[in-house]
Amino acid sequence: MATLRRLTPGDIPQLHRLEAETYLPSLHESDEAFLKIIELFPEGAFGFFEGDELCAYAFAVPLPAGMVLELKSPLTALPPNADSLYIHDVAVGGRHRGRGLATRLVATLLALARAHGLPASELVSVQGSAPFWQRFGFQRIEEFEYAPGAPATKMRYESSRRPGP
Repeated sequence: MATLRRLTPGDIPQLHRLEAETYLPSLHESDEAFLKIIELFPEGAFGFFEGDELCAYAFAVPLPAGMVLELKSPLTALPPNADSLYIHDVAVGGRHRGRGLATRLVATLLALARAHGLPASELVSVQGSAPFWQRFGFQRIEEFEYAPGAPATKMRYESSRRPGP
């Protein structure tokens, strides 16, 4: 049974292991960017563990609607005018897929947005994951290139909507 807990700086090597299983190299994040989210908004950095093994993780941070975090560009501070939970990263390790961990991560993220009084959640969907996010009520806003060779879809979820699965 996987246990949910906050991520710590000591989890960075395992984050990169899952990242390598999940994303194209152009979509990998820097240690500094992960560490700043852990520092600035620790409740937005969490993962499922079995013993010491990281199975799945999520990173999110309050931002103004429409803002997108650039890869490898750490935040310096949380913006004072945040009105959306920006879901920066969700990954599930290959051998842990199909167990509902991604659904549980999304439910935790949406609950986090509600707990912070944020009326919306936004994200950048990559590698064809938009249909996954649409299952939870996220809607497509625009298509763009997030990183070189990485087409992406900006998506938004309004908290007034009922969550999916």
